[in-house]
Formats: sequence, structure tokens, C-alpha cells
Amino acid sequence: MAIDLGKDPILLISLSFLEILLILIPAFIASRVEKKSLLDELKEMGFQRKPTTLRNMLLKVIFGLLIGIIFFLASGFIIYFFVNIIVQILFGAQFVEDGINNAISTTPISPTIIQLIIIIAIQIVIVAPCEEGFFRGFLIRKSNKKIKLLYSIIFSSIMFSIYHVPPFLVPLSTIITFFGYYFLFGIFLSLTFVLFKNSLLPSSIAHFTLNILILLF
Repeated sequence: MAIDLGKDPILLISLSFLEILLILIPAFIASRVEKKSLLDELKEMGFQRKPTTLRNMLLKVIFGLLIGIIFFLASGFIIYFFVNIIVQILFGAQFVEDGINNAISTTPISPTIIQLIIIIAIQIVIVAPCEEGFFRGFLIRKSNKKIKLLYSIIFSSIMFSIYHVPPFLVPLSTIITFFGYYFLFGIFLSLTFVLFKNSLLPSSIAHFTLNILILLF
């Protein structure tokens, strides 16, 4: 049975604030283990203002917007490739249908203008920065101290995929059906993060740009 979080926009807005825990809990645990302050851990994730030029700032913004827009425009093909070709060939049409029917929907249903504005603002201020802070700023940087960067990127993208199709909420068919889509987006966001020397700004912009475009269209 599908989980439709968008049925109640107020509930969707409320749950979105829980994403703050994605950065607070890992940062708190790491601060205890590594004997650092919580603030230092948050800074290490990427939540700090670094000296930069206007040109570099604009480059990050434009690149982030382009990645988000390009992935949105290509998302139909990406989903079709992974779902209708790869998964359907391997597991069959019924498996895909079950996966789609049991997916979690976060698209708000009939929101008011105020609710829609709040949801978009939350995507920009909370959802994208918090998810990027954890999956890129925390997982990639922490794991890269122990393993190669390539493996850190793959690990981060796998965890990003699992987060969006959580095993404790959806069946295996849904996880497999949508895993490729989220994994590929995770790879794109990770490469963006690494390309701009561990800056959360471009990957966060790419992330919320895609999310907002999905909300609006």
C-alpha cells in the first residue's frame, strides 16, 4: 500500500523539519567520539562560510542550477531506463507495478499558495542543505578518511538511495524499482560536491532545484 505523505500538506511540512536531525544527530555522535565540539563537526560537514570570490560563488550557483534542471529534464528517461528496461527485464512487469504502487509519495495534493510557498522554502532552507550535509558533507568526508574517494562516493549514493526508499517503510520491489534513479542522482550530487572542493552550496542548489521542479511540474 502506497504511503501518501502529500495528502496532508501540513503533515508534509511538519515532517520536513525532522530532516534537521540528519545533521544534528551524526554531528553530535561524532563530536563525542572525536572529542570535538558540535560546532566544529557542523563546520567540517560544510556548514561554514569560506572566503570566496563573487565569480566563484556565481559559478557554484549556476552549476548547481544546471545540474538540477538537467537531471529534471532527463528524469523521465532515467526512470524509464532503470524501471521499464533494467528492473522490468530482470524481475517482470508485475514486480515493477508492485514497486510503483507501494512507493512513498511526497507530492502535496491541492496545497494552498501559502502552503506551497512554505514547502518550497523548506526545500531550500532545510531539506536540501540537511540531506547534502549528511550524505555528502558527513558520509563522504568521514568515510574518505578510511577508504578511497570513489568508494566514499558510491557508499554515500547507496545510503542516499536507501534513505529515499527506506526498507522499513516500503517493500523490496519498491526499493529495487527506484534504487537506480536515486543512486544516479546521488552520484551526480556527490561529484558536484567533490568538484567544488567539498562545498555544499552547488550540490544543495542542484538538490532543491530538482525537488522544486518536481513539485511545480
